Amino acid sequence: MRKLKMSAVLVCLMFASAAAYAAPKTAVWEGTLIDTNCYLKDHALTGNDHMGVKGCGTACLKSGLPAGILTRTKQFHVLVAPSIALAPYVGQQVRVTGSSESSLIQASKVEVRKGGKWQEIQLKSMM
Repeated sequence: MRKLKMSAVLVCLMFASAAAYAAPKTAVWEGTLIDTNCYLKDHALTGNDHMGVKGCGTACLKSGLPAGILTRTKQFHVLVAPSIALAPYVGQQVRVTGSSESSLIQASKVEVRKGGKWQEIQLKSMM
């Protein structure tokens, strides 16, 4: 678990370095919000309940592990966004607006599909 958290920090630092050299364009992605920890162990784990643990995805994101999005075309992206704010929405359909570098998305806006409408998730950060 400690190695995974350190890897997530290193991924974020690499993204920040790359962003300093290029100004990526803003784009929008739609797909399922996933917890990257379980998804990377077994690519079939895209909901919230994994390996017999109810709410496993939510627990992973609340512990600080990164969230991700799996698009309809099965493209996997790690979200650079506060995972704690996204934790309640694991397994749900989301729309992410942001900039991309490689398979990372710097999320500026995340919305969840509720009752046929998109509702913005408040991304709380220190900035």
